Amino acid sequence: MTTADLDVLLARLAPGVAELVRAADALVREVHPDVVRVVWPHQGTVGYGVGPAKNSEHYAYLATFARHLNLGFNHGADLEHGGLLEGTGKAFRKLTVRRAEDLRDPRLVPLLRAAREERVSALGRT
Repeated sequence: MTTADLDVLLARLAPGVAELVRAADALVREVHPDVVRVVWPHQGTVGYGVGPAKNSEHYAYLATFARHLNLGFNHGADLEHGGLLEGTGKAFRKLTVRRAEDLRDPRLVPLLRAAREERVSALGRT
């Protein structure tokens, strides 16, 4: 994955939201240097997974909006998150990120690790 698609997405965003995307992306890649990142500039989203398949291999995502972004977890309903995440659906949960400080919550790194491990386990990978 090149950074070209991410650059296209960032160019479409308000500067403040673009900075939040950069910070969230850096956090995910710091926690999981081997993450597979897929960017959909036309949707304003970025997916993170153990492979490129969105519906089966991804464990986290960024969804961009005019003034914030969501750092979401594809199977967040199955993860212990200590009240960090919002949502009521069967699978997805999200953290609304309005400031870079939101990404410094000490519960976030363990949650990213647990989300990846959930996907690895669900897919029968080691």
